[in-house]
Amino acid sequence: MLIPNNPDIDFQELNRRIEAEVQRYKLDTRERSLPAFDPSPAEVYDRPYQWMELIQLEDEALIRAAYPTLLGRKAEAIELQQGLHQLRSGFDKFEILAALRYSPEGNAQNTEVHGLRRAKLKNTLRRIPVLGKLLLSAYSVVSIESRNRYYVARLDLLSRQNKLQSDALLASRDQFNVMQAQLYAQLDLQKGQQLHLDELSSYLQAQQRALDAHEQKLNTQKSTLKEHQGVLEETSTQLKHLEAELNQERKTQQELRARLAHLERRPRQVAASASASADVAPLGAEPLDVSTSIPDSFYLAFENRFRGDAETIRARQSYYLPILDTVAPLNAGLPLVDIGCGRGEWLNMLPERFARIGIDLNSMNVEACIEQGLKVVQQDALVWMANQPENSLAVVSAFHVIEHLSFEQFNRLLDECQRVLAPGGVIIFETPNPENIVSAATHFYTDPTHIHPLPPAFTEFLVEFKGFADVAIHRLNPIPREYALNEDSEVARRCDVLFYGPQDYAVTASKSLS
Repeated sequence: MLIPNNPDIDFQELNRRIEAEVQRYKLDTRERSLPAFDPSPAEVYDRPYQWMELIQLEDEALIRAAYPTLLGRKAEAIELQQGLHQLRSGFDKFEILAALRYSPEGNAQNTEVHGLRRAKLKNTLRRIPVLGKLLLSAYSVVSIESRNRYYVARLDLLSRQNKLQSDALLASRDQFNVMQAQLYAQLDLQKGQQLHLDELSSYLQAQQRALDAHEQKLNTQKSTLKEHQGVLEETSTQLKHLEAELNQERKTQQELRARLAHLERRPRQVAASASASADVAPLGAEPLDVSTSIPDSFYLAFENRFRGDAETIRARQSYYLPILDTVAPLNAGLPLVDIGCGRGEWLNMLPERFARIGIDLNSMNVEACIEQGLKVVQQDALVWMANQPENSLAVVSAFHVIEHLSFEQFNRLLDECQRVLAPGGVIIFETPNPENIVSAATHFYTDPTHIHPLPPAFTEFLVEFKGFADVAIHRLNPIPREYALNEDSEVARRCDVLFYGPQDYAVTASKSLS
């Protein structure tokens, strides 16, 4: 705020206008030029003053302010001239104020004033002819010293006031300059912000154009995608038709295979019927077990030495238990038949709710199983299965048996399994894995009754060819990891597969429900 120290400037009006301009600048963000300021003062002295304010005024300001203060009206032009003439002719300002206060008009206004007795007396003496002038002269001589002191003090006061006003004016000017600099800084900041806004607007416009281009490209891609989707749907429909035709062809192939197997079994069934009373193999049916010339005691001891103890066998065969839980005929009460049941480890593991039958030619194995309360038949497996009715079994398992068979025997075994298994029935055949070179080259030929290794790919193909569904190969019992190569290389990984991979594998499959 500006300090009112110049009587020629209406500082209140100036401050009001400055505040108004500042507020307008804050509210209006548009760039505007500041309006020119009119420094002409208003008629600030043509109003009533307090007495102490009045006696501080001088010259014209005193005369102008005296009339509204003492008489309650503005001074006329002639009155203003007369008052200025008296004041500038040597009249004391108190005399002029006393003349106005104690005039008829002033008495009517009756303004309360102080310190005008002396001035009133001097005015009274002025009206006395000759003597009044002499008395005034004498009074002037007597009071000249006090008047000089008064004027010196008054001059000193005015000088100090003038200095204070000058300092205040300089401070006001500095303050105004600071405010002006702040305004210009605000304007510069606003210009910078406007420039930034313009740049941002240009960037947003460019982004909008890019977005429009991307949207157009996306719409084009959507159209292309719809076309491709239509083609895909058409292709999917064609694939469904082809799949249906393929399924039909598979069903036809299975039916043909079933008819072929039936025709291949008819001579054996006739021979089996003719020789059932003698309990021998059907005509043309080679016995499944070709190791009958080897003593039973030797092979039992051989298995005890090289097959492993019962606990190890059970731990390995526990892998197949979850498979049995999904076999519907087994859960419906049809039996599981284990060919080459040996010491009965697998049969003993099966839950009590499952019907189970063991088949083995080794008399010592059969006796051991019977002592455990298991139902075991000492008979050639092909002969036994040939005498079973169709769809009468749930599961046929054979652990380390098929490697003892010729191709013809293995082929007939699969045919019999396809005949005697109920729909949904399962086969489980485990055999040494020739993919492990060590097992194929050494361990396999430790057993003299082994004929030749069966590669998993061949076994899988033959089982599929015989019409079984859901054929799967399970690679089992790898060499312990501590015996493998501890190297991170392709050669080491290949060696681990060839020399330390699974030692056994199993083929599982199910008889089709149709």
